[in-house]
Amino acid sequence: MDAVVFGVGQVGAGVVRAMVDAGHRVRVVRRSSAPVDGAEVVSGDARDPAFVLRATEGADVIFHCMNPSAYTGAAWEEEFPQLGDALIAAAVAHGAKLVCLDNLYAYGEAERRTEDSPLLATGRKGRVRIAWDLRLRSEPGLRWAAGRAGDFFGPGTADQSLFSAAAVAGLGEGKSMWLVGDPDQVHAFGYVPDVVRGLVALATSDAEGVWLLPATHVTPRELVSRLAAELGSQAGARTLPPWAVRALSPVVPLFRELKETLYQWDRPFLVDDGRFRARFPGLATTLEDAVRQTVSEARPTRAAA
Repeated sequence: MDAVVFGVGQVGAGVVRAMVDAGHRVRVVRRSSAPVDGAEVVSGDARDPAFVLRATEGADVIFHCMNPSAYTGAAWEEEFPQLGDALIAAAVAHGAKLVCLDNLYAYGEAERRTEDSPLLATGRKGRVRIAWDLRLRSEPGLRWAAGRAGDFFGPGTADQSLFSAAAVAGLGEGKSMWLVGDPDQVHAFGYVPDVVRGLVALATSDAEGVWLLPATHVTPRELVSRLAAELGSQAGARTLPPWAVRALSPVVPLFRELKETLYQWDRPFLVDDGRFRARFPGLATTLEDAVRQTVSEARPTRAAA
């Protein structure tokens, strides 16, 4: 299989490794020309439809693992349609399957989410995700699958995440981990290796449409406690309540953007991933194993620091 991967961040990089390890030919499209082990690299602007069409020539599957350049409603509204439209056009032109990394923003404030739940988001980023869902469904001749994942934790998790590799390593150094909202509400997390395996499964099967990828349901406080215990640390969680995020949002740009998704952290935030688990059994990692692997990967980061 010939695969083209757009976006080599915390999930895209794992997709590249998994596809290469499985013997597939992989081309990575990125702005820089930095090499990627086992893959061909093509550098350019993914918002340019002509470039994307050339970069995806010969593809059987195209992975969309990109995010806009900034975590702001304005950047999402401007850039996400540009990125998506170019990839859709290329997939249709080449007869390739488009496999998209997605999140849960489109659902809005529902307590439990399934593939068939209504998309009720009212925030700017959530509305962008709703528009993307409609765009995928309405394109004639497009073969596509979207894997929706919860908030990331695990090996390779980037600094934007509450449970980034750096934050986990900090626990091992006795530093508290900062959380948002109510840390005792059950939350659906996406363990990064499970998300990677999920996208690869969608790409290498005949699965199409929306799929909720395996979710790890645990309270943020318990996840911090388990990680700290595995690290042999006495450190714990410190919490920034929703009212503080709202109060500081006029002067802290990140908090201004977080306001629209605070509902994810102050009540149970659940995902029904049963459809995926039934179709692709054995791909999900247990919480115990996920914690062990997360800590194992974080320790070298701690040593390097």
